[in-house]
Amino acid sequence: MATSSIFYNFTITDPKAAERFADALEKASQQPPWKPQTEVGHLVTDPEELRAMFEKRKKLDAEKRSCKPDGLN
Repeated sequence: MATSSIFYNFTITDPKAAERFADALEKASQQPPWKPQTEVGHLVTDPEELRAMFEKRKKLDAEKRSCKPDGLN
């Protein structure tokens, strides 16, 4: 869903629709805050560790690009 849609103005002229909208807002505000379903792993902040991770990633990506499907060697 595009977040820009929350900035549109709209008019509710039907009193019942306005009540349903207000009820929906109230219900949404009562829900517990969102939590990630998995635990966040190790947070990498060391520049050398980050550099090593990206070098490893580059190496794996290069290996993937150089591999040919079976039977095409």
